[in-house]
Amino acid sequence: MAAVPKELKFLLFGMGPKFHATVAMVLEFLGLACLIVGIISAFKNDSIGIWSTEWFLITIALWIWALWAWLTAYVAAKE
Repeated sequence: MAAVPKELKFLLFGMGPKFHATVAMVLEFLGLACLIVGIISAFKNDSIGIWSTEWFLITIALWIWALWAWLTAYVAAKE
C-alpha cells in the first residue's frame, strides 16, 4: 500500500485518530439512547417526539456513522 502524502493526511483523517475514536464513542452512546427511547416509544405505543420506527432508523444511522468514525480512527492510527 502506498503512503499517503502529508498534504492529504489532514483531508483524509481530519483531527487525528483520538478525535475520531472519541466521536465514534459519542455516536455509539447517542445511538444507544435513541434505541432505548425507541423501545420505550414502541412499548407505550405512543410517539415520544417521533414514532418508534424513526427512532430505530436514527439508531441505525448513528451506528453506521460511528462505525465509519471508528474505521477512520483505526486507519489514521495505522498511518
